[in-house]
Amino acid sequence: MKAKFFFFSHLLTLSAALFYLTACKNEATSTPKKEILRLATSADNPPFEFHQTTTNQITGFDIELAHALADVLDVDLEIQDMDFASIIPALLSGRADFAMATISITEERQKNVSFSEDYYIAQPASVSLKNRSFSQPRDFEGTNIGVQLGTSFEQMMKKMTQEIKSIHLIPLNKLGELIQEVKSGRIDAAVIDISPAKAYVENNKDLETNIIEGYKESYAIAFPKDSPWTEKFNHALKKLNTSGKLTELTSKWFSK
Repeated sequence: MKAKFFFFSHLLTLSAALFYLTACKNEATSTPKKEILRLATSADNPPFEFHQTTTNQITGFDIELAHALADVLDVDLEIQDMDFASIIPALLSGRADFAMATISITEERQKNVSFSEDYYIAQPASVSLKNRSFSQPRDFEGTNIGVQLGTSFEQMMKKMTQEIKSIHLIPLNKLGELIQEVKSGRIDAAVIDISPAKAYVENNKDLETNIIEGYKESYAIAFPKDSPWTEKFNHALKKLNTSGKLTELTSKWFSK
């Protein structure tokens, strides 16, 4: 009886020891969780950020670039889709760690947020019904022009209205809404970036796009003011540029 008790007691001790050693090994070899950064974007802006029609997953140039940057920085991403006008408030309130959504560097924005180095030079363009061209300021006289609320294109057109008083600006939240208003004839043209303009025109044969002469924009990553991530992202951007990854993504999304 004593022998059986001794054997059982020894077995329990051995099992406990093995459990302890296994737990220690698992703890030592388990992969530490990566830090999660919250990305604010506005996914109605192809080919920069948009929802795939089959999976509804958010993709695009900005999104793939964000994932490439996250790989360099060894962090995970949590993507938050919102209206463009809500992005800067999300950074200011701490609801997002950074933002990528064709955000231009402007003096007004620099008062509230920090910017990375620019990663894309954009060209403003008009989207209108075919056979109606908007490429120079005089073309906008006496027209209803749609702009996306909170964008630098809205500010650009506001400056144009100071010289051409007959322009009536109509700000809307989504690019898709602007395009539908153009198609319906309720606005004469929408002013957006040339890349999404081409994407919309490709899928809507009744539309045309024209570059607006004399204007350019620089897109950058936005952060809460004085965020420590600003410099880290700058280093990561430099690595992607040196490795050729940035060129690869640009060719993939803008080769047409």
